[in-house]
Amino acid sequence: MNFLTRIFSPVLLIFSLLILSFIIYKSEIVLVGSQRDYYFKFYLLVLLLIFFSILSFFFKRIIKTYLIIIFISFFVSIYVFEYYLIKFSPEINHQNSELQIKKKIYTETTGKKWDTRSQYQVYRDLLKNNSDVVPYYYPSEINIDGIKIHSLSGVSNSLTVFCNENGYFSINQSDRYGFNNPDEEWDSGNIEYVFVGDSFTHGYCVNRPNDIPSVVRKLSNKSVLNLGYGRNGPLIEYATLREYLPQNSKKIIFMYYGGNDLDNLNDELNKNILNKYTQDLNFNQNLKNIQNNIDKIKRKNILVRSKGENYKFLKLKKLRNYFKNKTLGFRKSKKNNQIYKFDIFENILILIKNLSIQNKSEFYFVYLHSKRYFDSNSAESPDLKYFDKIRSIAEKLNIKFIDIHKEVFEKEKNPKELFPFGMYGHYNHEGYKKVAEVIYNFTKN
Repeated sequence: MNFLTRIFSPVLLIFSLLILSFIIYKSEIVLVGSQRDYYFKFYLLVLLLIFFSILSFFFKRIIKTYLIIIFISFFVSIYVFEYYLIKFSPEINHQNSELQIKKKIYTETTGKKWDTRSQYQVYRDLLKNNSDVVPYYYPSEINIDGIKIHSLSGVSNSLTVFCNENGYFSINQSDRYGFNNPDEEWDSGNIEYVFVGDSFTHGYCVNRPNDIPSVVRKLSNKSVLNLGYGRNGPLIEYATLREYLPQNSKKIIFMYYGGNDLDNLNDELNKNILNKYTQDLNFNQNLKNIQNNIDKIKRKNILVRSKGENYKFLKLKKLRNYFKNKTLGFRKSKKNNQIYKFDIFENILILIKNLSIQNKSEFYFVYLHSKRYFDSNSAESPDLKYFDKIRSIAEKLNIKFIDIHKEVFEKEKNPKELFPFGMYGHYNHEGYKKVAEVIYNFTKN
């Protein structure tokens, strides 16, 4: 122990400086400062560690002994807990149980084996033969040459790996702006439909042309643009229309997801750039013209994330997600009617309606219920509590309202058949198709 107490302070200081060097390398060299805001908290933590390391040179031997015992106990404990979360946590057991059922059904119905790879494993495998492959990269803030922007789409002109709920990973070719469309749709001088929404609009976990906008494109034999993207909320969707809506598009289809759109809106209101779209009707990031720069930054970030996937255990990914989810769960448990900004949500709908009027477009509001809407024990979910409130706002503004639960799921003997293997998630092929048919029939005249 005497030897350990002697080397404790020098080793801790060297370790702290190495971490600082690594953070600087990742933030400023690899990512060229594009994620500086993200790394700021790590800078603060490591500077505190360096300060503590210097201070420790003046500690008595007995204090250093106690610190060594505490440090060793702490690190052993957190990695044991990380291993538990990976192998034995109730969440993992539940996921494994569901996955075994899905695998069995998938093999029996298709004769194929379920793809057990992770998203980044699929990405790395495809990258061996195609350099234009990327994993899904949701809209986020990034820095381009020291200027912060908020991207509203993915990487353009790339084979994009999404998710696996049906036994295979959905993989779609992105268009010139990073959305899930055949690129030639942008060349049409007569756009019939423009969809905005989140992952359900984007077409999660199915390949094109099984997503909702693609089905409508086939039914109508008209040009349809899908501007949906996963994790989007109402404010991002309005911003997306401001940046990408083609002139004289005939119909704007606003896809609202009752499961988390109000939560997403609360998060989006913390983004200064997104708020500018409601504060200044002339504000524009000119995203179409800087797509190449956006792609370069995102590809660098993807490479860093891909390498980081190899060190998930060392980086305590499960443990960090565990505490993140616990924090989110605590915050959500505190929510009440006053938390959600219904006045701001209404203002966003007014702005989209005004935009549709200026663009000579018809405006439709499509309400998608969450899986919790089907569960009798989920009366406290935002979907159940606020459906009537959301519908009344749309109706007050004279926006045409489509209730997908009423038009699709109430007419099904077993609504679960429209979800993968009868388990709630995103829709399966048949689910997306039936929702698209209702939207098309409601809007075609």
